[in-house]
Amino acid sequence: MNPFSSLSPRPVLPRRAALALGAAALAPAGAVAAPAVPCPTAAGDIVGLLLEGTGAPAGTVVVVGHAFRPGDLPRGTGLRVRGPDGREVPSQLDVFATHPDGSARLGVLSLAPPALGRGQEKAFMLMAGGEAAASPLDVAGALTGRGAVLEVEASGGAPWRVDLLSAFRATDAAASWQSGPLAVQRRLTLPVPPASVGGVTSLRLVADVAVRRDGTLWVDAWLRNDIAMRPGGGTASYAARVLLDGREALRTGPLRHWQYTGWGRLLAVDNGRPVAEPPRARHDVNYLADAGAVPRYNTETGVPAGVLGQVAGLASDPRWAAPLGTRGIRQDMPATGGRSDIGPSTQPQAVWLMTGDHRAAIVAMGQAEASGSVPWHMWDASTNGWLDVKKWPRLWTDARGGSPPTGLMQQIATESGWQLDSAHQPDLATVPFVLTGRRAFLDELLAQSAWNIIGQWPDPRGNGEANLVRYTQVRGAAWSLRQLDNAAWAAPARDPTGDYLRGAAATNWAWVRAQIPDWTRRQGEAHGWIPGEYGTPGALPPWQQDYFASTAAHAARRGSADARAVLDWMENFLAGRFLAGGRGFSPNDGCAYLIAISPENAPQSPYTTWAAIGEATRARNLSNGNGWSKSGGDYGQLALQSLSLLLEVTGTPRAREAYTWFVRAGAPFTAPAQRAGSQFDIVPREAAEACRPSRGRASR
Repeated sequence: MNPFSSLSPRPVLPRRAALALGAAALAPAGAVAAPAVPCPTAAGDIVGLLLEGTGAPAGTVVVVGHAFRPGDLPRGTGLRVRGPDGREVPSQLDVFATHPDGSARLGVLSLAPPALGRGQEKAFMLMAGGEAAASPLDVAGALTGRGAVLEVEASGGAPWRVDLLSAFRATDAAASWQSGPLAVQRRLTLPVPPASVGGVTSLRLVADVAVRRDGTLWVDAWLRNDIAMRPGGGTASYAARVLLDGREALRTGPLRHWQYTGWGRLLAVDNGRPVAEPPRARHDVNYLADAGAVPRYNTETGVPAGVLGQVAGLASDPRWAAPLGTRGIRQDMPATGGRSDIGPSTQPQAVWLMTGDHRAAIVAMGQAEASGSVPWHMWDASTNGWLDVKKWPRLWTDARGGSPPTGLMQQIATESGWQLDSAHQPDLATVPFVLTGRRAFLDELLAQSAWNIIGQWPDPRGNGEANLVRYTQVRGAAWSLRQLDNAAWAAPARDPTGDYLRGAAATNWAWVRAQIPDWTRRQGEAHGWIPGEYGTPGALPPWQQDYFASTAAHAARRGSADARAVLDWMENFLAGRFLAGGRGFSPNDGCAYLIAISPENAPQSPYTTWAAIGEATRARNLSNGNGWSKSGGDYGQLALQSLSLLLEVTGTPRAREAYTWFVRAGAPFTAPAQRAGSQFDIVPREAAEACRPSRGRASR
């Protein structure tokens, strides 16, 4: 587990009043808000990064993930870091994903700052320029006298003991995740002998081992029971422990480890002693949004202390540390209702981005670890990637898929307690991966994203294809494409699964774009909604269009021309539903739970005018009228999210008019204080706070 998750983080104090477009709102009393990150002030400056001191000594290496806007860090340009006193601090950037122009997109940033007292905040500036001369880390010297051992043993079986550092030394240095003067990290992947885990052949060890200049040794050790399509796979039974520098860092078991799941913990040691927690990083969230890394969350209003407390409280569960636990993730994924885990990101991730608070970070990172417990990990050892439809064109992971080649060789164990559903799946890994650069979280993102394809019934998906929009629920299409887009954007070049998912994402957006002429003809003046399976004959849930719009907007912000064309087309419906009052459709119904979209007995013949939609919505008692009785959930927040995204991405007068009307309309739960802390509290760029032109902040 995170070696620092048991620490008691200090609260963050509220800051200045925030102004959102069309409505001013003071942060509620007791709200928690992130301190503003300073602005670039000199040529070559890119973005600020705040560090919060933990009392660790000077030179303690901080490792975080970081995203960059296109062109900010051109190919071949090094990164340097300026400290609060104007002096440069030792740094290292390992870039693993690039923009189409070759500039850095995502990387792992390491820096060795001066000592920061506990709670002290200091600002650092990331700068483009030649890297400062530094000797490479002496790996051999750093490992001298050190030890890292993993032991796995089945009850009554033969124990298996792995010397992780010997395996590290034998690993190809050219494939390092980190390699520089401050940190070196390499991945070890080994099959676990069946005799040590109850006889199954599907378990493997995946360990990311790192040494740092400050003398610390880090092991991110995962036992992944995920090898698919191989005889002998199934539930593993074993106990495990990890020894670092001769000290027991982890012990667990006996475990029953279901197939297609995994669990892991990040462990560290400092020459036989517990490590000092490195300073905590706080990113410039608006810059990350500009880079396409995260949604543009509202950092103005602050998150109510009660909301943050609820999020942080998840980590107090006595079962939090248990391997293969859920950590607050909903196991019955088809469950409906206002869930904190469904959206462009989860609520803990959104609160982490909005506040920078370490308590939310602990929960978000913990749930990213716990996503390994979800049985959507199907590893193909023959391709060194996650199962794909190129090799298995008719594969369906549902039990109804049968036996290979149409189904899994071993079915998902119902005893695991998980019920999977693409229409209600959370994205548990993207934000934690972006903010930490932790490679295990990329594994989680890629595994879930690949499952979204092979978990889809092949008939609508297509034989050997990956169509996730045709004949499906729109909410399922929205969240499946969210996963494909995030994985396609984040995965390194030449990653087998990443390349596969990049192709699948592009194919899906091209397919949707190609349907626009026919859909426009069929939908008439109210065109702009994605057809799909809704469950209620002749009715359309506008909020599912909002789900899809969030995915389309984020793909468009990342540069997808097809997704941008789809969003441009959707604007006619997304904005028009609040502007069609003069055409017979009540604007208040724009965020109703359902609106009538076609005759109940002829769902393939949609109404082609706002007047017909409005009349049928009222006749079926689905209308809000002049009130909001049919909008009692988070439907208003979802609509406001869509309008915010339209205002940023398309920026049309029509989008602005709809946003301005709706933000003042008084729909339930849309006031700034009511939506604060929601994973849907996304704002347009012009409403986001700019950075502050200061060099840092004193200890508080």
